[in-house]
Amino acid sequence: MHKPLMWLCGAALIGAAHAQTNPPTFDLAAIEKGREQYHRTCAQCHGRNMVNAGTTVYDLRRFPQDQPDRFTQSVVNGKGNMPSFKEALDMQAVQALWAYVGSRGGKEP
Repeated sequence: MHKPLMWLCGAALIGAAHAQTNPPTFDLAAIEKGREQYHRTCAQCHGRNMVNAGTTVYDLRRFPQDQPDRFTQSVVNGKGNMPSFKEALDMQAVQALWAYVGSRGGKEP
């Protein structure tokens, strides 16, 4: 392999790895809609503004930002002590919740 081509392949791999480590960005309107939904649906267990001790319920401030599908599945199907919200929330509400949780409560839009 020619050196310029090897360099280009290496740069592409580095760029791809860097792109995967960048946190997602969220629309501010979606974050606000998610905040409202969170306080109606989630705050009683996960804490107001996602603040809780993380000892009896999952600390959502630590939810991996690169796992939106895991978040959706947990909300829709339930997980552990968390009930399913399949009948209570439509997918738009779940996506808004993800914007709120994934942005760390709007701190990382």
